[in-house]
Amino acid sequence: MPGVSVRGLSYEARRQLAVNLTRVLSLYRPVLDAYIIEFFTDNLWGTLPCSWQEALDGLTPPQLATLLLEVPREGEVVRYRSVWPLTLLALKSTARALAFTRMPGFQTPSEFLENPSQSSRLTAPFRKHVRPKKQHEIRRLGELVKKLSDVTACTQIVDVGSGQGHLSRFMSLGLGLKVKSIEGDQRLVGRAQHLDRELLQTLEKEDRRNPQVRAARTAASGAGSPAAPGCGCPRSPAGPGEPGGGFLQPGSAAGPTGGDTDSAGPAALHPGAGLPC
Repeated sequence: MPGVSVRGLSYEARRQLAVNLTRVLSLYRPVLDAYIIEFFTDNLWGTLPCSWQEALDGLTPPQLATLLLEVPREGEVVRYRSVWPLTLLALKSTARALAFTRMPGFQTPSEFLENPSQSSRLTAPFRKHVRPKKQHEIRRLGELVKKLSDVTACTQIVDVGSGQGHLSRFMSLGLGLKVKSIEGDQRLVGRAQHLDRELLQTLEKEDRRNPQVRAARTAASGAGSPAAPGCGCPRSPAGPGEPGGGFLQPGSAAGPTGGDTDSAGPAALHPGAGLPC
């Protein structure tokens, strides 16, 4: 299925894409924010326009997927049993036009060239129990949150739906942010607490084996300027020329490997950082 790739897009093109995505998500939020169980408990089917119900009623999931995605199975032909309403066709076309591509047109990110299962930009404690895709995601997202926190002087990060806590642990212990983790699934909370204890034990062992590293970490814990008091979050989005206005700017061109060039070196354990709550 084709889709949008932000690589190579100008700042204005990225900004317009963000505006278009926000507009569509706001318009269809009642459906997009719903869980599958709510289809039955809240009668979501009844909230759809009657013309949509007439067009979609009786279709099997494979048929619906074929018509919406236009990716027929082998030997299958896309056929509509009735004329779909223009509003439904418009949503289908808009979703296809704004969907991000799942077929990358670039080579393996440089952080996975040495080992496809381990990011070279994350130290071992943050890679443990984390799949490669998740390693890449928590590094990129965590570093973005750190940049935004530095620009806005925000001192507290809340990770809502933190799951097993991989991102929270990286932001807290890897990047030195103060993180609060919120998760409603008690099973995931228990798993996150287990991984917290495991990580602390790993750090304690490393400290005992390398007292110089611990001493250097302790000495560096007082370095850097303190954060400004208060939240400091901006009241409106920053412009291109303001602090924080470059976060939608295209990154530097990829190197010969076609991998990421946004940061260098593995993330080290941040001095003085605490575990997420």
